[in-house]
Amino acid sequence: MLEIKNVRALIAGVGIALMLAVNGCGDSKNVSIDTNDGVTNILDYVSVSFDGTNGEGTAFVNVDYDGIETEMVGGKDKIKELDEVEDLSELTRYINAVSSISFSIDKNSGLSNGQQVIVSVSYDDTAAKSAGVVFGNEKSRTFEVKGLKK
Repeated sequence: MLEIKNVRALIAGVGIALMLAVNGCGDSKNVSIDTNDGVTNILDYVSVSFDGTNGEGTAFVNVDYDGIETEMVGGKDKIKELDEVEDLSELTRYINAVSSISFSIDKNSGLSNGQQVIVSVSYDDTAAKSAGVVFGNEKSRTFEVKGLKK
């Protein structure tokens, strides 16, 4: 039987794989987790960092998967409860919802300070509903390119 700790490691692995697939790793955005409204706004956990020189900059999408997961399941106390669950079906539904999340960015190279890039999110509605998760209605967010060397 699969132990809960192994399942949590699997969740973390899925999060890392998704982050790398989006072409970025780096600092995560610190967001205040709100488990009271029942909605997980995925893009609140996304930031974009920029590197390089003006006109040749590169964008990296950074995702705080731990924050998404914590809010999605209802907070740290709920995560502790899931650690003690014998039936893995609930945890599996959460894993499926998180692993269905994907990100895209409209432009991630040849960037100049002041330009804007758009990060879009998509996910499997069926997986989210199965887990009882409500992801927010925001499907994309615009970020301004800044901090590139001149």
